[in-house]
Amino acid sequence: MDLFNKFKGLEIIRLLKSSGMYPFFRRLQGSRGTNVFFNNQELVMMGSNNYLGLTHDPRVMGAAIDAIHKWGTGCTGSRFLNGNLELHEELEDELASFFGTESALVYATGFMANQGAIGALVKKDDYIFSDFENHACIIEGCRLTRANVLVYRHGDMEHLEQLLQSVPLDAGKLIITDGVFSMTGHIAPFDRIHKLAKKYNARTYVDDAHGLGVIGVGGRGTPSHFKIEPDVLMGTFSKSLASQGGYICGSKDLTEWLRVKSRTFMFSAALSPASTASALKALRILKEEPQRVDNVQANAAYLKKAFDDIGLNTLGSETCVVPVFIGSDEMSLVICQELLQRGIFTTPVPYPAVPKGHALIRCSVMATHTRADLDKAIAAFKELAPMIAEANNLADNDTALADNLDSGDSRLNHAPDSAADLFS
Repeated sequence: MDLFNKFKGLEIIRLLKSSGMYPFFRRLQGSRGTNVFFNNQELVMMGSNNYLGLTHDPRVMGAAIDAIHKWGTGCTGSRFLNGNLELHEELEDELASFFGTESALVYATGFMANQGAIGALVKKDDYIFSDFENHACIIEGCRLTRANVLVYRHGDMEHLEQLLQSVPLDAGKLIITDGVFSMTGHIAPFDRIHKLAKKYNARTYVDDAHGLGVIGVGGRGTPSHFKIEPDVLMGTFSKSLASQGGYICGSKDLTEWLRVKSRTFMFSAALSPASTASALKALRILKEEPQRVDNVQANAAYLKKAFDDIGLNTLGSETCVVPVFIGSDEMSLVICQELLQRGIFTTPVPYPAVPKGHALIRCSVMATHTRADLDKAIAAFKELAPMIAEANNLADNDTALADNLDSGDSRLNHAPDSAADLFS
């Protein structure tokens, strides 16, 4: 059979595009952080990970420009060979100092940080215990190890303990969890995970991409929130730190091992000077202006309370990610389009990023959102509340648009990987 026969499943995408309902790859014409321009209309951005609002801070942009003048636009090689700049090591030193770890290692992307670190730490006969709602890069990293991967129900510590009890006590074991879950805004119960890890001789690994800048003392994330350090702390620059790239923090032995064993670190070009410098400047601003964390938390509380008062289901969010449960995949697209018409840019999240029948609209707030911005979003959702309530109760919520892509793809009958897999 021709490999390209599967492209016939793209008809559903063509249909959505022709009807103006396709909600992905929307072409933005400009951005001011809290506001974006789309189809010649200025919208309030309510779907960004720019939690501290630093992507347009003149100091961050200036640092990127200065780095280009000094270092050029790229490193032209891996850090293992010719691309290791003093700028990279300066950022690593400040990350380690900020989190109170012995060392840090910077990767070109967060996805690569998880893939590379997990692959370097876990081998075929080891065991990984992974939360059901962990991000796709964790899932991919686990797959590449060929280790024994045991998935526990989201946040279910009883289930995690049952799985830990099912393997030899002396086996190599790694418990991996997101610190803050990107779709629901839930905080992982890391205090309980840590206790189980100690009890069953396991190591802990926290992906805190959405925790940095959002929770913990001065925005130091999940470990600070619980006052407990994981064995491996991973994070990204593409959210609160207004750049791109990823990092691993931990012991000196950990980062030294990754330098020579992590393939995504060794065999990829180094993080660009501009990205490195902007992340470093954003980190320094976070340290100097911890009130930004207070602002993003206050804005999140304001939005969540308003949504709850309207009667929207925010799925128990605890952070600045404030989802609105919709249910039907189709209705999540319709409601997203209706929000656009009311000046609000949001992101729909259908299956397989969430289970069938659990589509949602993912809202997220920034420290720089004004009350006027938030009130505009609240008014739009309030106007659409009857439509959302109807969508919550649709009888066909267990159908999914992704099923129309390739009914023969067995992945669609298993746990979701990521939103990216919707059309992969």
